[in-house]
Amino acid sequence: MPEPPDALVTVAPALLRRLDEVADRIVARVQEGLPLYRDQTYVSTEALRTAAVDNVRYLLRTDPLPDGADLAAARRTGELRGRVGAPLPELLAGFRIGFAVFWELLAAEAIRAGVDARGLAELATHVFWKADEYSATLTTAHRDATAHELRRREQERSALVEALTTGAVGSVWEIASGLDLPSTGSFVTVAAEVAAVGTVALPEIASKLRAVNVSSAWRLLPDVEVGVVSLPGPDPSDAVRVVGGAAPGRVGVSPVYPALDETPRALYLARIALQSAPPGAPAVRRFDDTPLATLVAAAPEAAVQIARRVLGDLLELRREEQDVLLETLETWLAAGGSATVTGTRMFVHPNTVRHRLRRIAEHTGRDLEHPTALAELSTALHALRLLPGVRRASHDETAKVTRG
Repeated sequence: MPEPPDALVTVAPALLRRLDEVADRIVARVQEGLPLYRDQTYVSTEALRTAAVDNVRYLLRTDPLPDGADLAAARRTGELRGRVGAPLPELLAGFRIGFAVFWELLAAEAIRAGVDARGLAELATHVFWKADEYSATLTTAHRDATAHELRRREQERSALVEALTTGAVGSVWEIASGLDLPSTGSFVTVAAEVAAVGTVALPEIASKLRAVNVSSAWRLLPDVEVGVVSLPGPDPSDAVRVVGGAAPGRVGVSPVYPALDETPRALYLARIALQSAPPGAPAVRRFDDTPLATLVAAAPEAAVQIARRVLGDLLELRREEQDVLLETLETWLAAGGSATVTGTRMFVHPNTVRHRLRRIAEHTGRDLEHPTALAELSTALHALRLLPGVRRASHDETAKVTRG
């Protein structure tokens, strides 16, 4: 900063003697012009007055200081306001109003002291330059403090989500309060596959969900991004649609559950749903909230072995044949055992459906007219859809992996 102009050296002592009056007038004008300061939402009158005194002293300083030393007040003010979340535009608007009051008083004092037009111009250039330097320093400090606070809050929220999903420590009510979530209501847990360690799976998902009146809290893990989602009602469709629109990869969604203390199990089911989706393409899979699906999830290793035993030779067929027969079986079971309805849904003749059912019976050794066999096949289908380990890699797939 160049040497202060002669005009400032002349008038600064007089204005410093009136420092209390100058600070009071700045506070009054700022509070009159900005409701945020008038209501003391983020800044008390005492803190505003302290800042006004510091700013006036900074603008009137005529003695040399090491570079940047006289901007300590600007950095302190920006940091303090950033920590409490005071909006930067209002903060800068308050400084501009205060500076306008200061300049009015400084110019009047200079005129009374006989400073000529050239001296006034030099004085204006000097204090306006210092004001600009102050604003820039304050802005940088505010943004740094705001970013630090955001990181700290995200780290705290992430730790609370971890406590919630693991059930390890803490009162559920206290955790819910820290996350701004209710402890009871309607919830789903989301597990979204990440593309690489440290990469967010669902960018800006919390704000996107807020747009449809859905609150959430998230934590990034090495393999998935986990979210606890509070729904406005029992229907998760809007939340699932938003998650699906943001997902570049696979996503699993738990069934709806009524209390946050059930989150650890919900995450387990969301992970199963995620793993049930075919790799390599975006997909959102909701865990099938049925007794059979719950049974499969309760004992996944046993369910894999049972499914392999029930489906038998069918799993030795080429993958394309497997898919056709399994889709036919699933559709036929959903149609209540009607070949006609199944044919309509699959756009094939009922006789084609019956032929496929006979092949299924041959490969599995199950009588499709026996209730026990149907229950076993239905359980095996649930395990196949939910647990990717049911299907062993085919010879073709193994050879492809080996060549790759």
